[in-house]
Amino acid sequence: MSGDPDVLEYYKNDHSKKPIRVIDLHCCEQVDAGLTFKRKEFQDSFVFDIKTSDRTFYLVAETEEEMNKWVRSICQLCGFNQSEDTH
Repeated sequence: MSGDPDVLEYYKNDHSKKPIRVIDLHCCEQVDAGLTFKRKEFQDSFVFDIKTSDRTFYLVAETEEEMNKWVRSICQLCGFNQSEDTH
């Protein structure tokens, strides 16, 4: 982990030394929580997204509370006012 609070890094697993990708939160345009998908493996998941000008990243949290914490933190970093209607 770089320790830079303005980026989000994700790794293949807990033992990986290099991230698969680094999301620069300065490029974040929108964050949406509580998304639903038709794919069976995501139907009961807590999915949220981070939209940048280049790409939309979909992330899955283990609980609704964890998803909301991520969304609140990312919105705060990006300078967004989180609304109740983020679906």
